[in-house]
Amino acid sequence: MKKLTLVFSLLIALIGFNANAAMYIVGNNPFGNWHTYAGVEMTDNGNGVYTYVTDQIGGTVWFVFADALTSGPNDDWNTFNGNYRYGPLTSGQQVSPGVEYTTQKSTNGNVSYSFAGTLGEPYQFTFDTNTMTFKVEGYVAPVILTEYSVAGTPASIFGAEWSDTNTETDMTLVNGLYTWVKNGVELTNGTTIAFKIVGNHDWGYAWPEDNYIYDVTESGTYNLTFTFNADTHEVGFNAEKIQDGPEVDPITGDLFILGQVNGNNWNPSTGIEMATVDEDVYTLTDATFSDSGDGYAWFSFTSKLGENADDWGFAPYRRGAMEDGTLVEDGVNAVLNEWGTDYAFKVLPGTYDVEVGLSSDYVKLTLKETPEPVVDDIYVFGDLNNYAWDPTQGLQMTYNEGIYTAEVNATMREGVDKAYIGFTKKLADPESETPWDDIAAFRFGPVSEGAFEMTEELLGVECDLATDGSYESIALPEGTWTVTVDMVNHKFTVNGTWPTDTVTPEPYTGDVYILGEVNDNGGWFPNIGAKMTRDEENNVYTLRITTAGENVNEGEEIGYSYFSFTKQLAENDWENGGWDEITGYRFGAVTDGNPFDVTEEMLGTELSLVMAAEPMAFKIPAGTWDLTLSVDNMKLVINKVNFMRGDVDMDGVVGISDVTRLVDYILSKDATDMSLEAADADMDGEIGIADVTKLVDFILSKSWD
Repeated sequence: MKKLTLVFSLLIALIGFNANAAMYIVGNNPFGNWHTYAGVEMTDNGNGVYTYVTDQIGGTVWFVFADALTSGPNDDWNTFNGNYRYGPLTSGQQVSPGVEYTTQKSTNGNVSYSFAGTLGEPYQFTFDTNTMTFKVEGYVAPVILTEYSVAGTPASIFGAEWSDTNTETDMTLVNGLYTWVKNGVELTNGTTIAFKIVGNHDWGYAWPEDNYIYDVTESGTYNLTFTFNADTHEVGFNAEKIQDGPEVDPITGDLFILGQVNGNNWNPSTGIEMATVDEDVYTLTDATFSDSGDGYAWFSFTSKLGENADDWGFAPYRRGAMEDGTLVEDGVNAVLNEWGTDYAFKVLPGTYDVEVGLSSDYVKLTLKETPEPVVDDIYVFGDLNNYAWDPTQGLQMTYNEGIYTAEVNATMREGVDKAYIGFTKKLADPESETPWDDIAAFRFGPVSEGAFEMTEELLGVECDLATDGSYESIALPEGTWTVTVDMVNHKFTVNGTWPTDTVTPEPYTGDVYILGEVNDNGGWFPNIGAKMTRDEENNVYTLRITTAGENVNEGEEIGYSYFSFTKQLAENDWENGGWDEITGYRFGAVTDGNPFDVTEEMLGTELSLVMAAEPMAFKIPAGTWDLTLSVDNMKLVINKVNFMRGDVDMDGVVGISDVTRLVDYILSKDATDMSLEAADADMDGEIGIADVTKLVDFILSKSWD
């Protein structure tokens, strides 16, 4: 008993001795010439991130990381390798600049990283103990900000509209605050002052993140004071009215239209003048409304113009919509807001006659001609013509009189009961390392939450296309279909013969693996995954997973992990083409391009899955979870298991107190106020000394590997 207690005491002492209080790089020069007592210490940047900068790498350097060094003067490789060393899976793993690598505790003294550098060129090594990852990148010395200026609108205050090079607004350091004063400024009710503080006349250093906004509510003469705290980046502003201004009559007798109309493009000095029909009715005939880039033309009105393209200082004279982005339909009156409002209307591109009634508060547009769309290439991609959701391959659609058309041979992937297709205006370069990111801004699909289910009743029916970058797809039976896209009216149709005898695919009975930051996967590797267990009777797959929460947002205590699925693991790792091997076997969350955030309200409910070459991952907090997966229905159910692996004392944190509680249980068998499930740290179904060792390893390395 005394011997066992001594072992536990030594383990606890080890935790206290080596708790990641520092990080070192050990290797050949300039990293200590492979002495276990002479590596270089990295700089602690807080939050578990360490950095080291050197310009002394000439040629190839071999190195590892360590959270402690031996005491010397002689090398102690047994202690160093067994307790402190972090290295790769294979020796000589070559490190490329800017690439993030996952490292691990290593007892093998023969494995190290290699990096080729140029002597005299600075490189920064960054090690993150939260994720156990590192990267090497070229080092750029931090910019020292020595001057600050104010940039904003209107130009009547700042001398120029949003100019970061204007020296007239340079600030002066007064009582610890950078200050700029503008006295005697004439402002009218409704004027909006917006500005940022710019460092070194460079927009790369500007505060606040969102513009500082001040709305003038009383006309008059003002003294304006702008302040900035360079340490906290706090922006201050004060407007002191020193004299009342005259009453403003916004009706000048003229009315102009601003926006994507007749080439105005929101130039406040060249608004399109409307003709006066009688005292308060104005018209404009054959006005061309052009696409702003989002499928609509935007516009509003003013009775006064600015003096130049930067002059928007006529807020009381503007008149717009009740809500920004109000859609004006052909021949239907839209309501005008009060004077002093700049909310814009929008309309589908075309040629219109415009009528405005100022006293009746209406706007009416009568369509005379629909414009020809800008002819861009459009591709259908997804489960067709054996492309299998490859971002580099798609079927180019044919353009004719405003409509894009393609004949699609839809084919289902293994284990999926539908074919899924989508649209893109651009295909990725086959040589690109980030093909899905390259086409993200060019993808579009149906207006739908999840895949749009095509039915026999919808064949030939115009269905809505999203204009906001939707990633959703159209689900079709196998077969040949004619797909049309109308980019002007944002509609699509599918025509073809609906299959009379649908064949139910054989249920999937193969393997399923979970990829990502779960259990002992060690991270995202195409050749390593947690294998799920198949329930033959119900043909579902289950697995209990533990997520350590490798990713922690600043200011939060509980981290989160990511995972997705595959029907097959690769033979090779990610560096040797492993991800390409399993391209057709991966599946994950149905989402709009971001990771799918699993919330508490979603637990116990069915979550949709979709096959994809690079599927979106599920994002889930640290904890233990039971997963039930139906591959045939592509549905996933997640339930929380109310314990965290290693959290023996159930305080929500895995730490030294859990080791102490586990030791007490092994000695006394008293399970009061503890979780036996969490105590099984090595997950072998038994609780013993091996669990203490596993728990200590986790506390030292922050990994269950």
